[in-house]
Amino acid sequence: MSRASSWLVFGLPAVICAVWTLHAGKDVNWDQLNYHYYLPFELVAGRLSQDFFAASAQSYLNPFGYLPFYFMVAAGWHSVLVSIVLAAAHSSSIALLYLIAYRLFADLPPRDRMAFSSLAAALGAASGVFWMTVGASFLDPLLVPLMLGGLLLLLGDRHIMLAGALFGAAAALKYSNVFFAFAALPLAAALSWRAGLAYIAGGLAAIALLAGPWLLALQHEFGNPVFPLMNAWFRSPDALPVNLVGERFGVSGPLALLAFPFRMATLDAGVYSENFAPDLRFVALLIAAAWLAIRRGALQRDDWRVLVFFAAALALWLATSANARYGLVVLLLAGLCLARIVKRLLPTRAARVLLGVLLVVQLGITFVASPPRWFLAETWSRHWFPYAVPERALREPALYLTVEILPMAVIAPFLHPASSLVNFRGQHSLPADSPKLVKLLEGHRGHVRVLGRELQVQIYDSRLRRLGYRVDPADCFAIAWRPDDDDAVSRAANWFAGNPKSAEPLSLASCALLPAPRDPADLDRERKASAIFDRVERECPRLFRGQTAVTEAFGSGWSRHYNGLDARLELSGDRLSFNRYRADVQIDLGSPSAPAVCR
Repeated sequence: MSRASSWLVFGLPAVICAVWTLHAGKDVNWDQLNYHYYLPFELVAGRLSQDFFAASAQSYLNPFGYLPFYFMVAAGWHSVLVSIVLAAAHSSSIALLYLIAYRLFADLPPRDRMAFSSLAAALGAASGVFWMTVGASFLDPLLVPLMLGGLLLLLGDRHIMLAGALFGAAAALKYSNVFFAFAALPLAAALSWRAGLAYIAGGLAAIALLAGPWLLALQHEFGNPVFPLMNAWFRSPDALPVNLVGERFGVSGPLALLAFPFRMATLDAGVYSENFAPDLRFVALLIAAAWLAIRRGALQRDDWRVLVFFAAALALWLATSANARYGLVVLLLAGLCLARIVKRLLPTRAARVLLGVLLVVQLGITFVASPPRWFLAETWSRHWFPYAVPERALREPALYLTVEILPMAVIAPFLHPASSLVNFRGQHSLPADSPKLVKLLEGHRGHVRVLGRELQVQIYDSRLRRLGYRVDPADCFAIAWRPDDDDAVSRAANWFAGNPKSAEPLSLASCALLPAPRDPADLDRERKASAIFDRVERECPRLFRGQTAVTEAFGSGWSRHYNGLDARLELSGDRLSFNRYRADVQIDLGSPSAPAVCR
């Protein structure tokens, strides 16, 4: 491939992705407001012991992969420039899909080879999940090029250690990618045992370099290198002794597995993605693969290697999470594999027409059904986070407690450097007697505040009562979200994006907290509810999967929230129930004195 062709292969996707991200609007996603910006700040500012679960359990993920986004935003780069740089990096996945396809279609004449390679790359990128993340702060589209690059190297039978390092880097920066590193291992091992060892050595070196320092820091601070994960084994006193699970998109049973590709094609946001992202390609791929098996179609060596990696990666993804973003490399390779199999089954002209029709239909449903951004498409502005922070927040250090599911840890860099953040009640609520929490409360005595997007005094008082505090409405201030979008670049970008406006509240309010000694009778009721919940968890292991949680007030009753199960155990009056709120399923467990036997 000539130098000019290489520029086109990488340059054209970069331009397309840059134009798309401008049209989609500034990405302000839920995870960004929670931990994408907080994590690298936590690392750079050395706040591992200063904060505690500031961004809930995600506070302790590896922060290194988010440093590029953090440094650009913290340096004051225009939000348009930040997003274009990210989009250009994300676009390399499309270029690498083309290069992999170019190897697979090497048996075709040059003109057909370019045409089918382009179709394969376009079909690979024809995923709503991919386009929702282009130019955004998610780590997934930034790491997929590493894995696609590693796969391309493995097809070339050279630089095997570098291929291992690329997969290892992806796994180090996002732990769920370790399964894809395992999926690629057979490709290296099939070359020779030396190649297999080289792949492993490269992967381990990358993990040691990019994850090792953070794992050691967590081990030193909490006694658990992957805190708060796997804490049933490590038993850190700073988290509940459970191994956290995530079953939101779990696929259970052979019938569910068979139905999965068909359900992916429907308008159902609960199948594999948090948003609408209908995908016809997996149904088409299933049919094409079955047809190829029946016809016993011939495949070349590189075909087998790509398909083996794809099949292994798909199986591991379905077995571990089936979460769309976590499996982005699988979603991108699906279109490429489909293109290759269809070309093996049909004459050139028929294959080109069929793939073209599939591409048009898939792109059509993608851009009609899928939102442009994962959470919010915000107004382009000079600063990515245009917070107007009052003088008090800059001048006075305090301990800020958050009591919402979205902790808004993004605000941490804007507060006094000596301030601390704790998400006391949220995805993973904390026990009131947690040693680190008690230490922070003592260290900030008289300077404890609550922070949130929709500060409602009665609700916050209810959530804070087990900690012995209440809101002081006479001592509050606001941290306003004020987009600075009056410059020429912002105005032009917002015109191109259709002037996106979000109704989601992004401003914050903070109020001082006053001591509110707890009623002993209320504490006794909580203890009794906890004893009931403990017994139900023990008697229903299949329902709770070894999970436990903190007992909290829930209306006039009590509850425990299991974030990984998307469920709540509720005690209201004389009835116990297990509420799978996302699935809209409520299981009646009977009375507290004699809960129903779990089935």
